[in-house]
Amino acid sequence: MKKRILVLGIIFTAVFAVSCEEDDVCVGEGTPNLTVVFRTLQTQENLTDTLFVERVTSEGELIDTLYKWLITDSIKLPLGGLDESVNYFRIKLRPTGQSDILTVNYTPTTSFVSKACGFRLTYDDLDYESTENAIRNLTPSESNVLENEAATNLYIYYNN
Repeated sequence: MKKRILVLGIIFTAVFAVSCEEDDVCVGEGTPNLTVVFRTLQTQENLTDTLFVERVTSEGELIDTLYKWLITDSIKLPLGGLDESVNYFRIKLRPTGQSDILTVNYTPTTSFVSKACGFRLTYDDLDYESTENAIRNLTPSESNVLENEAATNLYIYYNN
């Protein structure tokens, strides 16, 4: 009886040890956000100010508020999924300032990252437009592809 318990214990331990495998952990980058830096038109230096940013429809109706009176010189904007190719953002500099609509056009593409991470979206053919109430100039980065949110994708210039 003791031998059977010992043999069953050894078999159970061997099966348990063999069946273990390393967990797949996703440490890679996911879908990147659009990185926008605000600058002054006169000095070309980064502009740290109070920002209010909303995602809106093409008619200007509110979808959600992304940043509410944040004091910063840069923001990260989420773009849509595979079924979207344009996003609209209402950006207001200072509580008393005028708001502008930033339009971002793009072509979404997918790429396989790994078994643990699955697929991620990247954005090609980035194109930007804005109303010119307070925004004076838009300068995109040299690449019109969004693959890495660590790099700045768009500079927005204001008079200050």
